[in-house]
Amino acid sequence: MRPSLAWLALVALAPQTALADEPPSWVFFADRGADDTAQALTVRSLEISPRALQRRQRVRGDGGVDIRDLPPAQTHVAAVLATGATLRETSRWLNAISVEATPNQLAAISALPGVARVQPVARTRGRVDPRAQLEPPPPTHEETYGVSLEQLELLGVPLLHDCGLTGAGVVIGVQDSGFLLAHRSLANVQVIAAHDFVKDDDDVAQEPDDADGQDNHGTMVLSTIAGDDPGMFMGAAPGVSVILSKTEDVGVEEPFEEDHYVAGLEWIESMGADLFTASLGYTDWYEPADMDGETAVTTLAADIAVANGLIMFNSMGNEGPEPTTMSAPADAEGVISVGAIDFDGLVTEFSSRGPTADGRIKPNIVAPGLGVAVAHPNDPEAYVAAKGTSFSAPLAAGAAALLLEAMPGTTPAEMRAMLQAAGDRTDSPDSDYGWGLPDISKPLRLMCTCTDNDRDGHYAIECGGDDCDDTNFVVRPGAAEICDGFDNNCDGQLPPGELDADGDGVRVCDDDCDDTDRRRSPDESERCGDEIDNDCDSQIDESDCTAPAPTTGDVSESSESSNADPDIAQEPGACACRSSSPPLLLLPLLLLLLRRRHQPR
Repeated sequence: MRPSLAWLALVALAPQTALADEPPSWVFFADRGADDTAQALTVRSLEISPRALQRRQRVRGDGGVDIRDLPPAQTHVAAVLATGATLRETSRWLNAISVEATPNQLAAISALPGVARVQPVARTRGRVDPRAQLEPPPPTHEETYGVSLEQLELLGVPLLHDCGLTGAGVVIGVQDSGFLLAHRSLANVQVIAAHDFVKDDDDVAQEPDDADGQDNHGTMVLSTIAGDDPGMFMGAAPGVSVILSKTEDVGVEEPFEEDHYVAGLEWIESMGADLFTASLGYTDWYEPADMDGETAVTTLAADIAVANGLIMFNSMGNEGPEPTTMSAPADAEGVISVGAIDFDGLVTEFSSRGPTADGRIKPNIVAPGLGVAVAHPNDPEAYVAAKGTSFSAPLAAGAAALLLEAMPGTTPAEMRAMLQAAGDRTDSPDSDYGWGLPDISKPLRLMCTCTDNDRDGHYAIECGGDDCDDTNFVVRPGAAEICDGFDNNCDGQLPPGELDADGDGVRVCDDDCDDTDRRRSPDESERCGDEIDNDCDSQIDESDCTAPAPTTGDVSESSESSNADPDIAQEPGACACRSSSPPLLLLPLLLLLLRRRHQPR
C-alpha cells in the first residue's frame, strides 16, 4: 500500500521548515525481510519474561511467540534512515518505525520498495490539565481511607480489602507522563521496572531538563492505584507491584506521542504485566469514522496486547458530551474503556461518549472521575481533588487487580465480562455509561462472607451461593453426574439410572437388571429353580446356583438363600440340588430297621 493522496499532497505542499516543526511519521513495512524466522523467534522467546510467556501461552494456547514479536527487517530500517530521517521508535507488533523527517524525506521513504504506507504519528488530546483542576479534597475522618473513602466505596473496594485482598502478587503496567515516587502515599510502592520512552532512560520522575509539571499527571494517576497512607489516603490496590512507563512530553505544545505509547505498551507486556492502564488518548489525524476498532495505530497495538492476555484499561477521554467523541485506543474491542461519573453516579459532561464508528457500545464501564482524591503532585505530604477520565481508568484498574488476586489466570475477556456483569446498568447499557458503575465486590462477596466447606469453589445455597450440598465436593453446579445417588450438578433432579426403586441397595447405573425386584441384582447369588436371573448375568438357574428356591413345606433354608421369598414353591427337577434334611417318607422305615437291630437273639 502507498500513502493516501491527501497525505502525499500534504507532504508535497508543506514548507521545508526545521525538522522540529514537522510531525513525526509512522513508516509501515510490507514484510519482515528474509531473516531466519525460527532462530529469531527462539532468541526472542528468551528475551520475553517468563511471566509474560506463561500468560501468553495460557491465553493463546500456543508457544507464546510469533512473527509479531520480531523487529522490522534491518534492511528496511536502514533504507529509511538512509534518506536522512531520524529514528524515534520501533514497533515489533506493527512492523513499523516512527521517524522525524522532512517532507522531501517522507516522499523518498514512501517510494521505497519495502514500505507499505506512511502516515503521521497521532497527537494526544482531550486530557483535562490536572494543574488547573486541583481543589481541596473533601474532609473526612475515616480511620483507614481518609480522603479516598467515597471513591473507593462507590466501587465496592473496602469490602474486598476487609476480605484481605490488596492486589498482592498482581503486576500493573502504568503508562503516563512521569511519576514522583517521593510522595508519602507512594513511598512503599513496589516498582519492578521503569523506563522513560521520551528520553530513552530509566528515570521516570521530573528530570532537570523536563518541562515544569512533567510528572504531575502520572503521580496522581499512580496514587489512585497503589497509594498507601493509612488514615489519610488509600489506593484501590495498595499491594500491587508496578511497571512504570513515561511516554508523554508535557513540554511540547502539540505532543506527538502515539509512537511512544506503542513502544511502552510492547515493553510493559513483554516485562510480564498482568494489567495495563493508561489515561492517554489519540485523535489528531483521525476522524470519528476511524474509531472503528481497526484503524488507529494504538488500537491495533492494543488488540495484540489483549490477544497476548494483557488486561487493558484506557480512559475514554474528556471530549463529551457528544456521541463518538472517544479517543484511541478506547475504541479497541478488547480494551476496557472507562468513562467518568460524579459521586452522585451521574455521567460527567466532559466524559467522552460512544458508540464506536462500527456501532459498538463504549465505554464498557464508568468510575468516579470528578472530585477524585489524589496525591498532590507538588507537595509530597498533601492530597488534592482532581477530575477527568484520567482518574476513572486507574481506579477501575486498581479495583480489577483485587479480582485478579482472588482469581489468578482471569483472561481479558473474562475480566471485561465480569466488570460489565457487576455494573449497575447491565440490563440497559448505553454509550454514555456503558454497563455502568461496577460493584467489584459482587463477584467475590460470597468468598469474603462465606466458607466453602467442601472447597469446590461454590458456596452453600443458604449463604447465597449455588452449592446444593456444601459438604460434598463432587456436588456443585456444573459437576458431572456420577453413579453415587447424589444430584451432582444441583439441577434438582436425580438421573433415572441413579434410582434404587426396589430398595436392594443397587442402582440401575450399578447394573441392577431389574430395579423393581429385590431378588435381582449383581450382588445376589443365583438360586435354583425360581426361573429368575438372580445375579443379572443373563442366565437363569445356571450351574453356579447355590441353593434351591424355598418350598411351602417345613424346609430349612441355606444361609445363601436367607433373603428368598418363602411363599415361592420349588418346582421338582428344576436343578440338581440337595436338601439339608432327609425326606419325610423315609423316617418310618429307618425307625423300623433300628428297632429290629436292637432285639435280643
